[in-house]
Amino acid sequence: MLGFRAGADFLLSGDVPPKVGYSFSPFFQYDYARVADRLGLGLRAEFAFDRFQEQVTAQAYIGPGQFQSYQTTRTLSFFDFALLAVATVHLGPLQPWLAAGTGLGVGHFLTAESALDPGESRTTRPLVLGACGLDAAVGRAVLVGLHVEYRNMLARPGFLLASGNRIHVFGDRLSVAAAVLYQF
Repeated sequence: MLGFRAGADFLLSGDVPPKVGYSFSPFFQYDYARVADRLGLGLRAEFAFDRFQEQVTAQAYIGPGQFQSYQTTRTLSFFDFALLAVATVHLGPLQPWLAAGTGLGVGHFLTAESALDPGESRTTRPLVLGACGLDAAVGRAVLVGLHVEYRNMLARPGFLLASGNRIHVFGDRLSVAAAVLYQF
């Protein structure tokens, strides 16, 4: 089965806004067993991209003692690669499912705001995730669904500012997305 999800993403922890962003995720699922013709067991490999962005005001140095304000964008992006175990209940055209897994999350924070100097942080960390959803058949091989996924990046690093303060920008995320799936 091939699928694609797109929807809203919510940053549940972390010291720097924005807390709402967007997410999209292509995935591939292989069902390896069917128990009592109702319970499907499978493995899902997925790539997820999440982005949070916000307009902010930064200061540019233009000469001795002179600064000029300008608008720029603060961004926080995640690229996640994960493998999940999936259990699906087949109830005619409806297919509720649960999944859990692990993977690798790559995070990138970027801003030009002087209060957040040095303005950039990157991390690559293991993550765990749990997901659930409800898919419904709309054709012979096509399903649509609503998917909810929680991602927790393990051992989140702090971001050391030039001021000496430490903040956390990489946090837990919750994604709520619409999905389209193709069974072959």
